[in-house]
Amino acid sequence: MFPGILHAEELHREHVKILFGYRFPPFYTILSAKNPAENLSGVFIDVLSNFKKSYPQYIIEYKCLPRARISKMLREGAADAFALSSPMFNSPEENAKFEISVPLWSIEDHLLVRSDSAIRSADISVLKGKEIAVLHGNGYGLMDEYFERGSVKKHPVYSTSQILELVLSGRVDGGVCNRTTLPALMRRAKLSMSDFRIIEEPLYTYSLHLLVKRDRKAFLNDFNRFINENPLPEIK
Repeated sequence: MFPGILHAEELHREHVKILFGYRFPPFYTILSAKNPAENLSGVFIDVLSNFKKSYPQYIIEYKCLPRARISKMLREGAADAFALSSPMFNSPEENAKFEISVPLWSIEDHLLVRSDSAIRSADISVLKGKEIAVLHGNGYGLMDEYFERGSVKKHPVYSTSQILELVLSGRVDGGVCNRTTLPALMRRAKLSMSDFRIIEEPLYTYSLHLLVKRDRKAFLNDFNRFINENPLPEIK
């Protein structure tokens, strides 16, 4: 093929920038902090790799950022997509600029407490006045109303390992954790689940989606078509 033709094909390919956090196993996690965007691994990265094979007209760029910076970029419309999230965790400004893909996986957030904690329920009547560790910049669905009122105290930190350390040391009454991602994050922190207890009743259940900027309708339609035609990997 002639160089001029190659150049023309390249011009007609669409660049899509997708934002990621740093770790959300088994969906994605970085294998090297030196160049995280080029060292992402996980089931959703595999899905995107297969999507790119079916739709080679898209050049997909990954960018890894802290959640607070991701929120800023979403509000400013400075990215094409964000993986993975739910509208219940995003601000009205973000939801106004982005559409969601078809549902991908359904997961739950739970309350994590120390193994000897007296807390046995996630009911708000039990949690009133308690201090709960959360990740800075994240939304917490139905819990956000109680955090804003101050009926449940929010203790924001920057990593899941910090949440685990605070819960284990007794400096907070509990922490919000995702049951699906917790085992890998616990292993990474070199901690034992025997020192903790998950409250079985979930705080809330939600579906994960790819958020796509509203002016990237063709990309969203192609991504949805691919998901509908290709079974997603099962998350155990």
